[in-house]
Amino acid sequence: MTSLWIFAAIGTAACFAISSLLAYDAARTLGAIVFSFLRMSLVAVGFAVLALTSGFDTSLSLTDISLLVLSGILGVFLADTLRYASLARIGPALQSLLNTTTAPFALVLGFVILGQVVSELALFGTAIVFGGLVLAIFSRNFAALTRFSGERSNVTGGVLFGLASALSQAGSVLIAAPVMLDGADLVSATFIRSLAGSLSLLLPVVLSAERKAQIGSMPKPVVGQVFLSAAIGTGLGMTLQLYALSSGPVGVVSTLAATTPLIILPLIWVLGKARPPGLAWIGAICAVAGVTLIVNAG
Repeated sequence: MTSLWIFAAIGTAACFAISSLLAYDAARTLGAIVFSFLRMSLVAVGFAVLALTSGFDTSLSLTDISLLVLSGILGVFLADTLRYASLARIGPALQSLLNTTTAPFALVLGFVILGQVVSELALFGTAIVFGGLVLAIFSRNFAALTRFSGERSNVTGGVLFGLASALSQAGSVLIAAPVMLDGADLVSATFIRSLAGSLSLLLPVVLSAERKAQIGSMPKPVVGQVFLSAAIGTGLGMTLQLYALSSGPVGVVSTLAATTPLIILPLIWVLGKARPPGLAWIGAICAVAGVTLIVNAG
């Protein structure tokens, strides 16, 4: 029974991988802003119910709430929108690798803004992450594009969107970190962040007749993809991650939860009916190894 947290941590990565595959078609159909708005609105409603059930954290101060709101705007309005824009362009395999750069970006921001000490091991891990990313980018085979490969002509834009998303997400985490380290309830904090994010996306949706029309005319398969992406990626994935963190070492859990790039490759192989190139596997292994060094560097 004591090893269940290991399966929960791996299950977290699997949920993120499945959610990314589900999000791919929906993000391409709806566009990054509309998809991010719908997905995060569902997450906000879900966590509102949880917060009401378990009790909202009344110890949160106005400063805490302000930081969580700012974190939500940066992490959802900017980071999520950029992430789904990247996903639609380069596909889930490469995008999941770009997500791993959140760890080294957080390391750099912590050093630059907070003056945190960066160990040589963490720097080495950062180099490995970006090295693996370069390998994965150069492994793309444009002669064998599948439904999960993204677009041939938008690779550079997709990579830049993905890196910008990871940088924004790292900033979002850095802003929320003081509140969470003070012992804030995770459900309440996630509700505030998701609500702030969905509300910040409301304006660009409401002001665009085209985006409102997209929501009103969504095909049923896309509705299902949006719902399942939110339920599996955030709902089930976060639940498993919380269980794993409550039972296992943070470094090991964070490492196992970051194995999404490795899990997503065989899923694409099966569903996309195309074997990922060898360099893609090596790149994914390097990215996970780099994150492992960063989160366990101390």
